[in-house]
Amino acid sequence: MQEKILAKLQELRAEEDLAAMEFAAGRSEETMKAYCNIDELPEELLGTGVALAGMLLDSGATGTPSQKAKNIKEGDISITFQEDDCGAKEEKLLACFNVELDRWRRMDW
Repeated sequence: MQEKILAKLQELRAEEDLAAMEFAAGRSEETMKAYCNIDELPEELLGTGVALAGMLLDSGATGTPSQKAKNIKEGDISITFQEDDCGAKEEKLLACFNVELDRWRRMDW
């Protein structure tokens, strides 16, 4: 699944660093497997994996920060950065996909 996520990311984000995309694709797959408690991801989660990897890239979780400025004040120069809707932490990023992932989630006894 990681290769498919990476291929789709490369299609969508040709300007991104390949190493960062590889990391995001792998991290996306690992995170979804851990959340769902499954060993193999179904094809139906490919889009979710690509979206999660993209959000990881955008959040700077791959080592390439990309925060957006919310407010810039000149004078004594002050910059306030805005958080994404889901925040930068993986738990919050994953919460954006609960509807899609909960369908595949298995109990962990």
